[in-house]
Amino acid sequence: MICESPGAYFFKIAGDLDTPHGTLSWHLRMLEKAGLIATLKFGGKRCYYPKILRTEEAEKAFVALNSDKAREIFSYIMENEGTYQQEVADELNVHHDTVRWHVKRLKDAELIYSEHDGRRLKYYIDTIGKKLIEGSLNLISERYLRFLIDRLEEGCLSPTIIETTKDRIVIRLECPGVEDCILELDLSKWKFIDGREIEEEEKEPEVEHVATTKV
Repeated sequence: MICESPGAYFFKIAGDLDTPHGTLSWHLRMLEKAGLIATLKFGGKRCYYPKILRTEEAEKAFVALNSDKAREIFSYIMENEGTYQQEVADELNVHHDTVRWHVKRLKDAELIYSEHDGRRLKYYIDTIGKKLIEGSLNLISERYLRFLIDRLEEGCLSPTIIETTKDRIVIRLECPGVEDCILELDLSKWKFIDGREIEEEEKEPEVEHVATTKV
C-alpha cells in the first residue's frame, strides 16, 4: 500500500487495511528498519513512502501531491501557466493562504516554479512537474527490485519475478508449508489522467495476495 500510495499517513493506512494501531506500528518499524520504507513529517502528519522504489525526487513529488487540494492547485497551474496566487484562490474558491501553503510545497518538490511579473508572482510548471505529466516519474528502479528480491530471499520465500514493467512488479512467492502467493505492486495509478487528475480516488490502492497452485 505504501508503494502504491506514497505519502500515506498512519491513520489512513490503519483504516484502509483495518489493522490495529499496535500491529501497524510494529510492522512499520520493521519495514523502516529493513530499509524498505522511510518517513517524514508533512502537513502536520507523519507520512510514509517507499525507500529507493523510485527516485528521491519522484517520492517527494508524490508526497507533495498527496492531498486533493494540492492536486487541484497543481492541475490549475498546469492548465493556466502564468497564473498567480489570488487568481488561483478565486478560481478554486479557496483562501489565498491555503494556496500559498500548498504552492510552497509544490515549489520545494520542483513541481512548479515562480517568476515575478511586476508585483505579481506567477506560477509555471517546473522540471519535475513536466516529468510527472509525461509519466516518466513513475519508474521502478533496478536497485529497488534487487533490494526487494534480496529481502524476500532472506525470508526464505523463494521469489520468482513473473513480470516487471516501468510501473508494475509481479512476483511469485513460494512460502514454506502454504500455497504459493503472488505479490503485485501496481504503480500505474500515479499518473495524470487527461491532464487533470492524479490517481482515481474511488479506487483504493492495495497490494494483492492471490493464492496460486504450487509448481
